Amino acid sequence: MLLLLLSLALLFIVWWKSIPSSKFREAGSTIPGPKAYPVVGNLFNFKLTGPSALKHWERYTKIYGNTFRIWIGPHLQIFTIEPDDIQTIFSSKMSTKSNSYKALESWLGTGLLISNGNLWHQRRKAITPTFHFKILESFVPIFYKCGIILVNCLKEKVGKVPFDITPYMSNCALDVVAETAMGTEVKAQTNPHDEYPKSVLRMTKLLADKMYNPYWNLLEPIYTLLGKKKEETDLLKLLSTFPLELLKRKENEKNNHPSSRENGENKNIAFLELLVRIKETKNPAFKSEQDIKDEVVTFMFEGHDTSSMALVYTFWLLGLHSEIQEALFQEVSQTLVGKIPSMEDYHKMDLLNRVLKESLRLYSPVPLVSRMITEEIVLPGSGYRLPAGTQVVVSMYSLHRRADLFPEPEKFNPDRFLEPIKHPFAYVPFAAGPRNCIGQKFVMLELKVIVSLVVLNFEIHSSNKNLKLTRDILLRCLNGPNVSLTLRK
Repeated sequence: MLLLLLSLALLFIVWWKSIPSSKFREAGSTIPGPKAYPVVGNLFNFKLTGPSALKHWERYTKIYGNTFRIWIGPHLQIFTIEPDDIQTIFSSKMSTKSNSYKALESWLGTGLLISNGNLWHQRRKAITPTFHFKILESFVPIFYKCGIILVNCLKEKVGKVPFDITPYMSNCALDVVAETAMGTEVKAQTNPHDEYPKSVLRMTKLLADKMYNPYWNLLEPIYTLLGKKKEETDLLKLLSTFPLELLKRKENEKNNHPSSRENGENKNIAFLELLVRIKETKNPAFKSEQDIKDEVVTFMFEGHDTSSMALVYTFWLLGLHSEIQEALFQEVSQTLVGKIPSMEDYHKMDLLNRVLKESLRLYSPVPLVSRMITEEIVLPGSGYRLPAGTQVVVSMYSLHRRADLFPEPEKFNPDRFLEPIKHPFAYVPFAAGPRNCIGQKFVMLELKVIVSLVVLNFEIHSSNKNLKLTRDILLRCLNGPNVSLTLRK
């Protein structure tokens, strides 16, 4: 009898918590969207994660238009690919990171990706100078060195059967971010560090489900009983151990070689060192060692995982389009051969820039972002009135495939960027507005260096013409992609 009463009480709590407020019900009734069910909303007939998510986005956009509503349990969410609406959401001071990102706090703490309010403003202001072009320029030798190591590792695959390039890109990106963020080498490419990338992959899958299921926190005993809590805890240990090991290694290097910088060695200033200097100025954005750790962990996740997936999709696309690859080879060889490249050399290569932009259009590593409205607004494109507290999901993946904005949207065509984009918020692979990706120039420069080196040394041939995509926090590939390589003479 007691168990029955407890079960009924739990069901009542779930039901009570699942009733949207009147302002959300009223707003939701005016916006088209799929049928929502009591308690669960659209949890079972609209997917935001997993292999079927991308098809759901495409299907419902065709049915309900460029801006429609879904219910994630009791929470009203607006799904939009309307540039005018996106501009309002991204540019408005009346929007902030949505509550769904709180699921990442156990991992990323108060890092820039998920912090809000005054803390975010302080962090953003403090960190922005660390991405100054002079500092980015100092990172070019690191990008180049890691790219050369990648080329040497890939030479072992020349003339052999097609292989999955993802682990190679992951280890290269890990080498890059470890040396630029932490100022120390991990040599993941020559001594593969599989544990960290695998843990990131498992964690993003786990937390993506938690982000878009409002009942995991409400029904915490079930989350624990299913083993998800233990899995999250175990992954957190692994994901925090690696950065801490690098921090200790960096401290030992400084203690063992205290005068290396004075002697002119190690002129590159790592992201970690820059944050420490900021903290030493008594900046309120960084009051403790934990504040620094949270930002470094955030930078390592974003700098590693997003970069590696961007490289994967770019090389696969080039492997499908030999004529574009050959034109890129000509540009790269004419610009880089016979000299030590500078940041200016990479900026000069227009086709390389357009290839990367087109790759990011088709396969943006972050396929959607979410914002929360803090004050009532009216979306100018669709005309819908949204109350404060509404979550708005912007799908870059779907937006970038609108045929009216990008003719023949499924076609890989870098030349489309020879013409101005039809709307300033039609192409947003790094988001836009005040909360755009602070590291986008870092990422673009990294991609330019590594892609140019690989194209300079190999002809790439993609063996699978269609990708099986899935979405957790990032856009991932379930079938490789697999490529074969031929050494250029």
